[in-house]
Amino acid sequence: MVSSVKIHSVRPLVRYVDDHQAVIDTHIITHASLPNDDGHRTADAPIAYVMAEIDGADGFHDEGCGRLLLKPCGSQMEGGFRFGIDEPQRWWPAGLGGQPLYDLTIRIIVGDDVTDEAKLKIGLASVRRGKVLGKELPASLLVNGRICEVVEVLTVDRIDENQLLPANGESLLLVRDHYGAEVLYQAADMAGILAVQAVPIDAKGDPTAQVREQVDRLTAHPSLAGYYTGHLGEIKDTVDACLRQLDPTRTIFDRFPLLEDA
Repeated sequence: MVSSVKIHSVRPLVRYVDDHQAVIDTHIITHASLPNDDGHRTADAPIAYVMAEIDGADGFHDEGCGRLLLKPCGSQMEGGFRFGIDEPQRWWPAGLGGQPLYDLTIRIIVGDDVTDEAKLKIGLASVRRGKVLGKELPASLLVNGRICEVVEVLTVDRIDENQLLPANGESLLLVRDHYGAEVLYQAADMAGILAVQAVPIDAKGDPTAQVREQVDRLTAHPSLAGYYTGHLGEIKDTVDACLRQLDPTRTIFDRFPLLEDA
């Protein structure tokens, strides 16, 4: 038996949410398995289980446990766990509803031992591009199935992150030239402000490695409406494919304003 399994990252994806149920796919990447005390690896894919606990500010608590099937992912291992929440509280942009957040705890169990745990805050929201509305209508997004018109797009460069966020749910943040800090997305979650993350241009011409790391970090934030790649030129298709694999729940935007985005 491998002596322990340690968590590298947790990527929660809200696959479905309505007034009655939410379905969350939690992708877990672990560090390379550690060998036994004798120095010999006895299992490349250890038998591991995952326990998920979720708590809401209103006293809600639920938990579930299941087998974590780990498979090689480069020098690491990856697996997934799906769980559901009955009667969820959905996250809304400011003006459309409240911004409830849940505390999610993921524990890895090998044998009788909890070998590692991760804690993060998540919000339950579905944000889509409403193409069916037609090009003649104002730029808008569908948030939890309701129309959210986009009145203005505010660009956020690194220097802007310490400034106040807008208090209007009709404003959309475009985070460009850098990946937004946790404090920015946490503030957007609490304020009910949607944000689109522009994938920064990589100095080496291959941003996909950083995309994988950052998407793992950002998907817990309900304020994240999608990703912008319209500025990436020849590598756009490669980055888009990587984003769709990592986060099939969010939109990839080609241009702003949002009249004809994919």
